Amino acid sequence: MSRNEFRKSVQIARAGDCVLEVEEPDLVIYRLGGVVDGHHLRALRRAEAEWSVGKTYLLALVDISGLVSSTMDARKASTEPGTGTKNRAIAIAGGSRYTQMLVDLTMRAARLLTRSELNVRFFADEVIARDWLSVQRAELVKLD
Repeated sequence: MSRNEFRKSVQIARAGDCVLEVEEPDLVIYRLGGVVDGHHLRALRRAEAEWSVGKTYLLALVDISGLVSSTMDARKASTEPGTGTKNRAIAIAGGSRYTQMLVDLTMRAARLLTRSELNVRFFADEVIARDWLSVQRAELVKLD
């Protein structure tokens, strides 16, 4: 697959200005927009858990380019353990330096609280993030 050739994304959930898209076989795409609240994230995560049943790993792309801010409850929701397939690699794309810093702090808290070893990286745009996720996929397939 070339850098600009993406698989067909399908939107499976919407909560406020946030959308969850999926691409078979293993990619979830969170497009966070506006002011994100806890109930938005919980709704998207429930949809992710339902979609990921039976999958041995999951890759996540989180687009924060439209994120304005998040509430305390949203930050709390992001640290709650998930019920579906455990994400193994998360690429976070876009956003201002300030927004990236806030997301990074939240992700660090999530790793500490859930004792998970998520592989998380930040990228300037979605194309570069997808390239990195492709490399992660190849590594996870070897382990599978």
